[in-house]
Amino acid sequence: MPFLTIFRQSFADALKNSVPTNLSNYSREDRWVNQLGTRTSREIETRVEMKSALNLDEPDDDNLKDLENAIRVHKSLQQLTPLQARDPRVWTRLAHADCWKYMRARWPVERWEKDGAEKAARNVVERYFVPRSDSRALLRNGIARLWWTACLTYDSSRDNPYELTGVLLSTLDITQQILERNMGRGPEILTGFLEFLLQNRAELLTGGDKNRERIRNLAKALNMYGGVCLLDCLSQTDIIRVLSAELGRILANEAKAPQTSKKPSKVLA
Repeated sequence: MPFLTIFRQSFADALKNSVPTNLSNYSREDRWVNQLGTRTSREIETRVEMKSALNLDEPDDDNLKDLENAIRVHKSLQQLTPLQARDPRVWTRLAHADCWKYMRARWPVERWEKDGAEKAARNVVERYFVPRSDSRALLRNGIARLWWTACLTYDSSRDNPYELTGVLLSTLDITQQILERNMGRGPEILTGFLEFLLQNRAELLTGGDKNRERIRNLAKALNMYGGVCLLDCLSQTDIIRVLSAELGRILANEAKAPQTSKKPSKVLA
């Protein structure tokens, strides 16, 4: 099995700093980063064994393939520890080398260029690098987010150990509402929230604006609850109990709300 290769820190820094002047390269289909410098000046081989090659599925119009690819990245890099997985050099190289074809399909620079080169460069740094040391930056990187979403939700005691990963990645809205809030950093909080969504699938996971709004309200309520109680001290059962009470309030308020019917719009002659 091959070993994981990462960028040297000096090379990763130079590559990130050159994004504004190097932006056109992010439209190329070939792995142009391999043409920069020599291999020894660019890369370091670690002792982390990769269980399989990272041949990720490209997204299509109806399926971003986030779940399939999260499982694939996690299985390939099972030996990676959480500490090692916080190293920006890991994800910067994977985004520019092993997973370049996937990154071009999933996070094409052309999507951002229509809003100007400055915004495009900023988004390239967010998705192809890990510009800051906080957890949110890791979850913005195109490849790191796949590994971390699987790592945070993997549960070997389930028939499908990636069942909660599927819930987390079922919609971008769920991913953002949970992981981009502080509560996404605590394993019990995260798994408790996802387990609660599974237990209330009909009210929360069947799609539609109403369900999305309910999930947002639940996330906000739990986050506010953390202002008076240290969420990290709560068990998964406690988290589910808090969310259950809040969902009861949400559904009760919806039942009380007057049903408004839309008046037919006037037709202009």
